[in-house]
Amino acid sequence: MNNLPLTSLFLRYGGAQKSTFEMNSEELKQAAQSILRRAKEMAFSKGLPIYFHKDGNLMAEFPDGRIEVVKKD
Repeated sequence: MNNLPLTSLFLRYGGAQKSTFEMNSEELKQAAQSILRRAKEMAFSKGLPIYFHKDGNLMAEFPDGRIEVVKKD
């Protein structure tokens, strides 16, 4: 893995027509996809990976498409 310093990117979900508490499952799914797309755009444009959990492992997805296990749970 690279030795870049870890920095966090904070996103705010905006522009929604209604609160997430009022959204149905399809609207929540679309909002989550939009947030993920924007997170990737923001991180990847800075050469940073995004981190997520999958199958109990902490994973990193890099701008070049690589996905690596960072930590096994």
